[in-house]
Amino acid sequence: MKETTAMMGNTTPPLPRLVRRARNAMVYANALAIGVPDVVARVLAGRGLAPDADLKAFLEARLSSLDAPDTLADLEHAATRIARAIMSGETCGICTDYDCDGMNAHMTIRRAMVEVFGHPREKLLSFVGHRLEEGYGLCEPVANRILAARPRPTLLITADHGSSDEVQIARLRAAGISTCVTDHHSLPMTGPPASAYAVINPQRSDCAYPDDAIAGGMVAWLVMCAVRRELIAAGWLPESRGNPLVDLLDYVAVSTTADCVSMSSVNNRAVVRAGLQLMNTRTRACWAGMKPLLKTAVFRAETIAFGIAPRIHARSRLADSELGLEFLVADDVHEAGRLAQVLDRHNQERKLIEREMLEMALAEAESRVACGRSGLSLLLADGHAGVVGLSSSRIVERFGRPTFVFAPVANDDTLITGSGRSIDEVHLRKALQWMADSRPHLFASPGTKMGGHKAAAGSRVLRRDFDEFEEAFDLAVRAQVGDAVLGPWRWSDGELRPHEISLETVAQLELLEPTGRGFEPARFDGEFLVDDVRAVGDGTHLKLGLRLAGRRYSGIWFKARASTDAPIPVGPGETAHFVFGLQANEFRGERRLDLVIEARVN
Repeated sequence: MKETTAMMGNTTPPLPRLVRRARNAMVYANALAIGVPDVVARVLAGRGLAPDADLKAFLEARLSSLDAPDTLADLEHAATRIARAIMSGETCGICTDYDCDGMNAHMTIRRAMVEVFGHPREKLLSFVGHRLEEGYGLCEPVANRILAARPRPTLLITADHGSSDEVQIARLRAAGISTCVTDHHSLPMTGPPASAYAVINPQRSDCAYPDDAIAGGMVAWLVMCAVRRELIAAGWLPESRGNPLVDLLDYVAVSTTADCVSMSSVNNRAVVRAGLQLMNTRTRACWAGMKPLLKTAVFRAETIAFGIAPRIHARSRLADSELGLEFLVADDVHEAGRLAQVLDRHNQERKLIEREMLEMALAEAESRVACGRSGLSLLLADGHAGVVGLSSSRIVERFGRPTFVFAPVANDDTLITGSGRSIDEVHLRKALQWMADSRPHLFASPGTKMGGHKAAAGSRVLRRDFDEFEEAFDLAVRAQVGDAVLGPWRWSDGELRPHEISLETVAQLELLEPTGRGFEPARFDGEFLVDDVRAVGDGTHLKLGLRLAGRRYSGIWFKARASTDAPIPVGPGETAHFVFGLQANEFRGERRLDLVIEARVN
């Protein structure tokens, strides 16, 4: 194959390899049989669904199709304890992660406790870790704040973390605080934290719940549903025809979509569909306040993933997460709009930092690839700890290798903190466990830790141990992929006929919603003649005029180059093979089609 290259910063790596999804003939036939348009049937046939899958139930996932939560280990135990705390008026604490999943899980618990269960707001304390100053999880600084609280809570409910925090949970227990952990991250080899009152986590080896792909926000919601049943049984709450907790599924939808859990899970699809319906019909003040920034009339999964989540994340990446909580809990649209503007300014600042870090990371990454590394570990001495995860994602996209990016810890120059992102073939949390087993000292020093799940993980190690971490991570990745050749690639659902590149196809593809990790949006490929190219936005995005079979199309290529100093990767008159999605663009009341270019490929 003739090798072509695209400029990236000052580097010229090979273009991504095109990989077309194999289609299952039975799924394709079954999709057509239920009346799905041909282009949608082709996409479904390439998504790895079982040949005998109930496609109608999958596409129309409803709350009635949720797996029964009763098989969640410790669920009844936790529900009984939380219900007792509510009925006896105990001071309770909510302790959650600072990311979008954790923050929305926080709001799910808080609104359930106060607005549905009637727990006094003044008896509910919030604890969210500071990403830069305290780090991930129920760590020592967060535990210190809980122990210093007055009044001190007697019950702590975690969400989206806690499964790996036995040491701090034991401290809380010794001080008379019961901890109910709700989480979805992988557990350590030692199992659930022994000092916790209860641990509800579908990843537990002794948990019979059939879906370990649900997000932290959904685990928290299922626990609140169980608490409600306990309170009804005790006579604290009246019986009702419907479940008022369903009105909190907008938070769960944001948790689920933002955390990139699998959208091939019927449970995830059902709660996201229900949550989006709430966001589009009974809009909460926070979503209404952010809507002007999103420039969309309808909330979709991609609106959450690329509009809402980055803005909520941005605050905790650069400072504390309190503003994000204020935004989510706002009951006034004008106040929510003001807070959304502040979050947006933080997001713009985050973008500038991310661009600078990416430029630093690219050269580092290329040198590692040239040395034959399968797993990449990069230490950016001047990097920002709040943006390392975003930098990892960009490097994975460019080089097709699992990547950890590290930056110094703000308040301790002996430590570095890293965030990792992976590819489908590598389970990141298992890679870290392999490292912990083979070189336990990496995570044995005070302040060091690791955790996460298949696609994303975090690690904090001593700065002096970085070289050893790098070597061990490469070996851990090789242990999973063997001799496979890694590199950038892009999946495609195949070529579209020229007449299928249309607004009608955009409307048909909406049948696949919600899409996300594990059930990706439809992407197609084709060879186009480039008529014209111009930089737009911040200069890293490109607007393209494209031709195919005598038809002219408009294309937009976001982040086509790493910086404004980098060469434009395609020019007028060139013929280029692109992977792209389809998008309807509304401007001044007119609906137009855009081809959203994902990559130029071999």
